[in-house]
Amino acid sequence: MQHIDDMEDDVDFRPEVNDKKIYIPMNVLDAAKKRIGLLFDHFETICVSVSGGKDSQVTFELAYAEAQKRGRELHVFFLDQEAEYQASIDVVREEINRSGVIAHWFQVPLRMTNATSYEEEFLFAWEEGKQWIREKESNSIHCTESAPDRFYDFMTWFEGEMAGACFLVGLRSEESLNRFGAVTRNPAIEGMNWTTKGNKGTVRAYPIYDWTFEDIWTFLGREKIKYNRIYDYLWAKEVSINEFRVSFLLHEKSFQSMTNLQEFEPETYQKIIDRISGAHTAALYAKEQSVYHAGKLPKAYKTWKAYRDFLVEEMPEHRQATFKNRFAGQANTETVYRQQVKQLLINDWENNVPVINQPEKEDPRKKWMEIL
Repeated sequence: MQHIDDMEDDVDFRPEVNDKKIYIPMNVLDAAKKRIGLLFDHFETICVSVSGGKDSQVTFELAYAEAQKRGRELHVFFLDQEAEYQASIDVVREEINRSGVIAHWFQVPLRMTNATSYEEEFLFAWEEGKQWIREKESNSIHCTESAPDRFYDFMTWFEGEMAGACFLVGLRSEESLNRFGAVTRNPAIEGMNWTTKGNKGTVRAYPIYDWTFEDIWTFLGREKIKYNRIYDYLWAKEVSINEFRVSFLLHEKSFQSMTNLQEFEPETYQKIIDRISGAHTAALYAKEQSVYHAGKLPKAYKTWKAYRDFLVEEMPEHRQATFKNRFAGQANTETVYRQQVKQLLINDWENNVPVINQPEKEDPRKKWMEIL
């Protein structure tokens, strides 16, 4: 598959078979348009999952253009986690308010993990009786019956409510090998190796899964699309492109965003630190190696195992067993102990940042020293 700039005649648009990449003479933009066109041919209901981020925005724009060309309506799903960048909300609001869009903007009670605190493990998003970070939208859905209150469980539940629909997801396999395998290994539709099965007959499709970071920004720039302004701030701060996240601000993979939030969006920052414990501490120390990371072993400990054992005993009692049981099945190496320390520092009792459980690699220099 070629980049947007490499324009040639198209042939086959199914570039992956059995986890092997097969490059074809078609640029990724034309391939994505062709995939989306096929989905509109196959499904009566198309729903795009959006977040305010760049990948979902590109997916939305491509799907919206196809819907408009066909005179079709486009469903848009957004599960609002309350502790979001205001800039992300601005992007979602613009998308959802377009003509021809059927909005499913949920602002309902959710339990979101809070990686910044042992005392307050969850942000209960949209909890009644609390001062919310921002007011609810007038056109959003404020309550649901029997819906679960965890993020991924809720998404599965919503798929069930849209039985038979096709959900377009802005996921790119460039971001990890696991994502590539997850997208291409078990296609929901024969010949469409970029689809997977969802709940109750739904299909999840990933039309831009083979796009690169550069492809995303080439498209947004050429089409003059007003993207999430947080990306400009992150770029100016020289944040690694691997850390270009604009999602929920307090979970295990994004809480470091708090260090720049006061500068980027001071009003959002103030409301978040007033809303939940730990957020202010994260804003001050999220990038410090000794506070939330396992970058450097504290001087008081000789091994990562000793430090890990100390942290386990300092955990709230109801969480100690969770970590002890998990760690019991993992390798007894300093490399693994160090990863376990990181989980403990961010209170990752749900295992959202899993330990790579591998035995210690033998240092080849040690073997040669023994021989010599």
